[in-house]
Amino acid sequence: MNAFSTRESRNAGLALIALLITLSFQAPAGGQTSRSTFQEALEAKARAESLEAPVYSPAHFSTALRSLNQAEEDFQKRHIESAETRLRVATDYFIKAAETANLFHSRLGDAVKARNDARSAEAPEFRQRQWQEAESILDQAARALEEGDLKKARSRAERAVRLYRIVELESIKAHYLDETRALLAEAEKENAEKRAPATLSRAKILFEKAEKLLVENRYDTDEPRQLAREARVEAGHALHLSRAIEKLSRNDTIESLFLRAEAPLRQVGDELDLNPTFEAGLEPAADLIIQEIRRLKKQITGLKQDLADSREQIAALENQSRSLQAELASARSQMGDLKSREAELYDLVESQRAARETFRKVEETFSPEEALVVRQGGDVIIRLYGLTFPVGKAVIETEYFGLLAKVIQAIGLYPDCGITVEGHTDSRGSDELNQKLSTQRAEAVMKYLIASAHIEPSRISAVGHGENRPVATNETEEGRRKNRRIDVILQPARQ
Repeated sequence: MNAFSTRESRNAGLALIALLITLSFQAPAGGQTSRSTFQEALEAKARAESLEAPVYSPAHFSTALRSLNQAEEDFQKRHIESAETRLRVATDYFIKAAETANLFHSRLGDAVKARNDARSAEAPEFRQRQWQEAESILDQAARALEEGDLKKARSRAERAVRLYRIVELESIKAHYLDETRALLAEAEKENAEKRAPATLSRAKILFEKAEKLLVENRYDTDEPRQLAREARVEAGHALHLSRAIEKLSRNDTIESLFLRAEAPLRQVGDELDLNPTFEAGLEPAADLIIQEIRRLKKQITGLKQDLADSREQIAALENQSRSLQAELASARSQMGDLKSREAELYDLVESQRAARETFRKVEETFSPEEALVVRQGGDVIIRLYGLTFPVGKAVIETEYFGLLAKVIQAIGLYPDCGITVEGHTDSRGSDELNQKLSTQRAEAVMKYLIASAHIEPSRISAVGHGENRPVATNETEEGRRKNRRIDVILQPARQ
């Protein structure tokens, strides 16, 4: 093999340090020369190891280590001259090993990079046999280079590159796909293809797509990782369904199966103080629960905004209180100023009330499917979930003109406000493509608003953030749908 035992190299280094320490406390004739020789060997060894000489110059490094160990034995026997001779040999070979390793890095750098990439993909852990095969070929390349046969070294190194790239890809696939592959095999073994064919088929399609994407571009793992996770979930789902159906065929009735399906919905409904019934099936009960969850989420959003407003009022009152305490000694002379501050506080409260009322009007303009309206500090964000674009394009289709008309109506409630149109994507695709597409879509909406609402171009700007500002998980289709969005941010003029 091309790599020496790390333990062997470390032990040799420790032995060398021990000898240096021993020599420091002894002063025989020539003791200074011995210490200097040991120090040279130690420095040469460190230099060789920094260039990974055990891998890229194995023969020279091995010779150096043997001489080092023999020097230790000679020194223990008080054969000082012999020990010094062997140390000089060790130093010379450590230097040769460093030079050869450096040459390997400069002339055969592709092999070094391929090995590092495969190691980063944890190839020694995931694909140990294939990794050892590549290591063996690299060892042959390194030994050929030590012998001065650059042509043979290059040939072996090119072969090693191919093997490392293969094992790197296999390790990446193993990292993301092995668990799913095992689940699929287990599902097929338990006859899921017969009992849950649609779910198992969906898992296989997702798995194959993830594998295909990894082969096409092993370094863009965002989408294949998500697909692999979805495939793993569906494979487990198929396995669960198969076992449940098999159990049903042996012990249960169809009625008991439906009753078990109703039980979780009934439990959720009870927690929400609802009373879901199932005379029309599962869907009405699920819709009832969904509507209640939406109502509660909207209520939470309002409470959060009320809390922010209250904190702002509290901060203002605290500042007012501190000012009042400092001004008590001269209360009469400052009475007019206190009244002025009281008026300012009143104006602040009134301003907040007016802002909440305007925000409520904007919020009521959109349905939950069209947009989510939130306040962030003094800004109003209209998160247009209902506006979608054709795949890979930035064209606004006519069916969304009505939704954008509502955006224009909301803008009209904030005269002279600044407007920022932000484009966002999910994490699928390359960072560069997502950044470009999000910018183009934001600019398309900005141009539409300028043309349709006669907005001064100086009031509005567009920016794309690509996949960098998600508002939901990218691990599910629903989360990715929410992340693919246009945010219209209104910055009301400060009074």
